[in-house]
Amino acid sequence: MQSSKKQVDKKLKKISNLSPEYLYFPIDSRNHLKYFINSKSDIFKEDPLYDADNQVYYSPVSGNALGTKKIGDKNTLVIQNNFKEKYHVSKSLRKKINKLSKKEIVDILTDNHVNYYSSNINYFINNYEKIDSLVLNLLVCEEAQKVYSYVFNEYSADILEIFDAISQVFDIKTPIIIISDNDEKNIEYITNVSGMYPNFKLVLSSDKYPASHPLLIARKLDLKKSLVLTSMDLYYLCSIIKKDKKVLEKQIFITGKNLDKDYLVDTKLNVLVSDILNLCKIKLKENEIICKNSAIKGELINPSDIIDISVDSLTIVDRQINEAVECINCGLCNKMCPQKLNPQLYKLSGKVFPGSCINCNMCSYVCPSKIGRER
Repeated sequence: MQSSKKQVDKKLKKISNLSPEYLYFPIDSRNHLKYFINSKSDIFKEDPLYDADNQVYYSPVSGNALGTKKIGDKNTLVIQNNFKEKYHVSKSLRKKINKLSKKEIVDILTDNHVNYYSSNINYFINNYEKIDSLVLNLLVCEEAQKVYSYVFNEYSADILEIFDAISQVFDIKTPIIIISDNDEKNIEYITNVSGMYPNFKLVLSSDKYPASHPLLIARKLDLKKSLVLTSMDLYYLCSIIKKDKKVLEKQIFITGKNLDKDYLVDTKLNVLVSDILNLCKIKLKENEIICKNSAIKGELINPSDIIDISVDSLTIVDRQINEAVECINCGLCNKMCPQKLNPQLYKLSGKVFPGSCINCNMCSYVCPSKIGRER
């Protein structure tokens, strides 16, 4: 699977959703709640709303708690924005990042519950003593991953600063930036600022899926104990480590072959997917569904779901109505598996895939019999 260099990108429309009227926080009855804000309370930005199983949820806005409401099949706490953006305590920049120790950085991240942001950051927190190489991953291997290129383009100065600072603190001699060889705009920017970061190594790569997977990047670059971060990861780290802010807003990329343009939405977290679609004036057709982050992996998200930190992009695709049929022994799944497994063996026998499987879903994506395809 490769994004074609011959295709002309659709026009990109930027949308702001930084002042939503309502925000929604899911409450699972199975959670053990240590703390829950009183209904009708006045709330300041970054105030804790509740603690569910040691995960604290913070308000992205100042406003009022309206109590709980059923959204879809979920109980949610509803917050109404007062549009004042008030903090209890004014914010200021921390001291220079490269003056912090490894442990101080990890303690800051742990205190801010950053371990739930991405598997890459979680790996960072749990394995920081072992890391001997650092990679900024800017590969775009499918449409949904364009969000990482756009985020870098928007916050490149902050991202490179935090990338350099982490490299210094963790004694990384040659931090690597790997980027799609057709991402001309970001390649030009990195080249222009290379004098400021002489230790950075720039690697250009073709963007065949699933080449952007951290394990495959480490293999391609012959790295053993590497930390591979996206531009989104570094944007979060910069906000928390340097700016002492909770990550309560982000950019969401929306794409789909039936859309006449793509959208890049600056949004607060904890808004509804349907609110984002309505803002972009996107109406789903009866045969369309939404994939979260990757159309190839096919993880579905519903309009009534809530935008949380894990949602980087939304891809609108046609629902596949073809049911799985018998395997025709074409061998495509074996040929395309980056881990050289035999997906046919595991799928047809009902065996659990081994730990070396990276869950890229390429075997199901290329299967002409639709075996294992969930949508």
